[in-house]
Parts: sequence; C-alpha cells; structure tokens
Amino acid sequence: MRVRRETGWRIERYPQIVVGAKDEEPDRRGALVKAALDIALVEGLDGLTLEAVAEKAGTSVEVVQRTIGGQDDVMLALLDWVLARTLDADRDIETPHAGPRQLGDMVSAEMEGLRRQAPVVELIFMFYFVRPDDRFRARIREALSNYRHSFESALEGVELQRGLTPRAMSTIVISFLQGAAVQIIRDPDNFDPTEAIAAARALLT
Repeated sequence: MRVRRETGWRIERYPQIVVGAKDEEPDRRGALVKAALDIALVEGLDGLTLEAVAEKAGTSVEVVQRTIGGQDDVMLALLDWVLARTLDADRDIETPHAGPRQLGDMVSAEMEGLRRQAPVVELIFMFYFVRPDDRFRARIREALSNYRHSFESALEGVELQRGLTPRAMSTIVISFLQGAAVQIIRDPDNFDPTEAIAAARALLT
C-alpha cells in the first residue's frame, strides 16, 4: 500500500497475513504459509519440508498436502506471498505534479522498504539462485516486469532529463534497486538510502 504525505512517499509493505475468521480454508492456508515463512527465514529453503511446516503450524503433513500440495507447492505459495509484498506493482505508484523531483522520493522509499524487509528480500535471491527452477524464476521475472511497468506508468507524461524515455528510466531505476537490494543484504549496517540517492545523482551530473 502506498501512502502519500506532504513530505514525500511512505511505502507500507510486508503486512501480516490477514484471513477471514469465517473462512476456514484461507485461514488454514495463511497459517501454513506463515509457518513456511518462519522456517525459511531461519533455516533457508533447505529446511522447508512438509514435515517442518506441519510441525511449525501444529498440524499434520496430510493437512498441508490437502491445503497447499507438495513441497514445491508450499515453496511456490511462499514465493507468491513474498513477491506480493516486496514487488507490489498493484499498489499503483504515481508521480505527483512535482514530477521528477518526486522520483527520488519514490526510489528512496522503495529502498527503505527493502532495508526493513532484508531477510524477506533475501528469500527472493534464494529462490532465484539456490533453486534454479523455472517455476520459481518465471514468477520472479514476471513480478520484476510488473514492478518495472509500474514505474514506467508513473513516469508517463513527465519530462525527464537527458531525453530519457519512461521505459529507459524505469529500467535504470529497477537496476538501481536490484543493486541496492544486494548491498542491503550483504552489508545492511553500511547502507543508507539517502546517501545512495545522493551518490546516484552525483554520478549523473
């Protein structure tokens, strides 16, 4: 969810799983995905077995299989949940009338969100590089494509410097954010979104 403030952009992401008390199946599925997330954040994807998820959720392997499916299905459900909360293209990013000046605020807010969610963001890299399966990679590629399009749409009609097109600028922005994500995971204590934005601006002037 995106919230516009007078001082800039504040991105509220990574909400808790919210399920309806009257709907048992989504409630059970949500609890199982939450259990899978807790396991993956501590033990990595190798620890994400049906038995581990069942034990963490206080249920049986049969319930996990009946609700979500096999081990790969559990991983896909977890990946979909993570992508929906870290590469959330549906939150309808918009560039306000201030135009290009707000682009830096948008990128800075995204980087701050990445920093807050570094362990979850790291799971995306695990899925892509540790589990080189196209079922996972295809979902990540699609999410990144939608994410880029959200920035491209936000820049439509905005006069950009150096003759850049919205498509080119959105590609640069996503590349910058991907690099920032790696740095956040590798050395989070020495990463500052404001300094990163200032450094990028200095390189372009």
